[in-house]
Amino acid sequence: SEVYNAIRVYIAAYVWMTGFGNFLLYAAGKAFTTRRTLQMLFRLNFLGALVCLALNNEYLLYYICAMHTFFTIIVAAVMYVGQEANRSFKGVHLKLAVCFAIVVVIYDSTPAIFRAIFGNPLVHGLFAFHDPLHPENADNDLHEWWFRSGLDRFIWIVGMLQAFYVAKFASLISWIEGHPTAYKRALFRAALIAGALAPSVIWWYFVFRRDKYAYNAAHPFTSWVPISAFLVLRNSLPALRQRYLWLFAYLGQYTLETYIFQFHIWMKTTGLNGSPKYLLDVVPGWYWLNLGLTTPVYLWLSVRMFHITTTIRDAMIPEDIADTRKRWAAAGCAAGVCWAIAQCLPASA
Repeated sequence: SEVYNAIRVYIAAYVWMTGFGNFLLYAAGKAFTTRRTLQMLFRLNFLGALVCLALNNEYLLYYICAMHTFFTIIVAAVMYVGQEANRSFKGVHLKLAVCFAIVVVIYDSTPAIFRAIFGNPLVHGLFAFHDPLHPENADNDLHEWWFRSGLDRFIWIVGMLQAFYVAKFASLISWIEGHPTAYKRALFRAALIAGALAPSVIWWYFVFRRDKYAYNAAHPFTSWVPISAFLVLRNSLPALRQRYLWLFAYLGQYTLETYIFQFHIWMKTTGLNGSPKYLLDVVPGWYWLNLGLTTPVYLWLSVRMFHITTTIRDAMIPEDIADTRKRWAAAGCAAGVCWAIAQCLPASA
């Protein structure tokens, strides 16, 4: 259960970055462009859509794509409306309070509101999911989206709030490091570390050790604790601030691709709309050999697909929006011709 709970925290950290990174970007006031918005949506969804079309899976099987797209759009909308308030203490806190209230209404009030929004015929197909392993949810095809997005429904707001305070936190660290007395610097650092460790230990004891179902109930309200503690500890000492793990930084560029390709290259699924359950068995009965064979291929294809996606993105969404319309119209026509030809071909046995 603790492995499952740890994975939930990692995913929450990923969603936290959606709020944190986009807040900093949009607060600068230079990112509200049609091209950047289209490129962002393309980057988040191209590979997921491609795999869905190729394998006839539903879009929500790769729920990370839907979740990050949804929360990114919400963050962009929040930052776009009333841009003059994005640097104001009252303005930012008012915006985030409204976000929190809306999330509570959508997820924690009557289910009718959630279904009215995501069950709308215009978007229902994107958020519906029919899990072959959970036929008990067949009558509620929005359950998977409610569950997945609901687990991290608040953490992106925490990310935005912490992005607003990051300059003040940096000033605090600079003040500590600039203190002329060595023992007081050590004392302040110790207080900072203790302030991060104490709630983390409480969270670990009372929350993290729960079984997965009990943990899921607490996760939306507590996932900010380990994430915040990590951020404080990571920046508490100069030796930690000045170093990073290169491998993690490198692979972090390709997390979207590694997430999707784990389903079909690194592991094997249970069939249509199936989740990955076991390592791909190239040589039956030889687990470590299979791990050694599949992992390099899996990582290489993920990196390669990232570069392919960005190349296609730049080609399909150039600087000139008029050119963008022309290229998408041409691609749409080509896709329509291919579809028409496919309909004329005899079905395979």
